[in-house]
Amino acid sequence: MQIYDGLFTPSAKSEGSFNAGEGFGKKWGWYQSIYALAGKDVSRISEVTKISLHQCLIWLEFEKEKNDLEQKMIKNAYNKNR
Repeated sequence: MQIYDGLFTPSAKSEGSFNAGEGFGKKWGWYQSIYALAGKDVSRISEVTKISLHQCLIWLEFEKEKNDLEQKMIKNAYNKNR
């Protein structure tokens, strides 16, 4: 199928494929969030899509803020040790 060209023919540019200018997020959109909520486990995708949108978004916002804080702390520790 043409939709999966990028998967089976690395040199093919499938519809919606990305390059440095367009960005990964533009191609994959909401699938990134579902992937994260499923813990990178394809067998859990159906399970995740049954959870309320509100619960999913709260979890994702928490994860984002937690990751941002951790990155800031790592950066500060790195700068102190320079």
